[in-house]
Amino acid sequence: MEIDKVEKVHSLGYRLKDAKFTVNHDFKYNVAGMKIEGTQGDTNNMPQWVGKILSDNKIGTLDTPDMITELKQALSKEKMVGEYQISTLDPHFYIKLKESMKVLNRDDFDRVESMMLELFRMRRGKLVKLADSIKLNSELYNKLTVEETIFYKTIHDNSVEFEKQITGDLNEQRSN
Repeated sequence: MEIDKVEKVHSLGYRLKDAKFTVNHDFKYNVAGMKIEGTQGDTNNMPQWVGKILSDNKIGTLDTPDMITELKQALSKEKMVGEYQISTLDPHFYIKLKESMKVLNRDDFDRVESMMLELFRMRRGKLVKLADSIKLNSELYNKLTVEETIFYKTIHDNSVEFEKQITGDLNEQRSN
């Protein structure tokens, strides 16, 4: 499966998850049979996509994770674990990070993008080494993002296939 398709599905799933929304102005909506209401000062749980619409219309504030801080922490952890280990990232880390980058000004965007690429390149190098040597196990799976999981499986499968192509005739001769 292609990474962009999996990322799209997971992005939709992430937007359906509940998030905290703090109400700035009283409101009451009934859209397509879905009733939503809030009183100033209340904190409600609602799907992220609904909270984003209300937040964009200045009705309240959507509680979103500080992805820039999370990126800095992830980069620091990745450097600390060393060359042959990989740190744990939330499965939707890159999805959330890219979403939060959409609202940054140009200078901040460039700085965050640079950090993201540093983290990405570091992890990609480690994943290539790991995927060439071991099959994906549950411990490793729980450390990867949805995009990295597909990348890992692709590298591993290609590595196994390449090895078969190189050693294929040798294995047949050995059994004779």
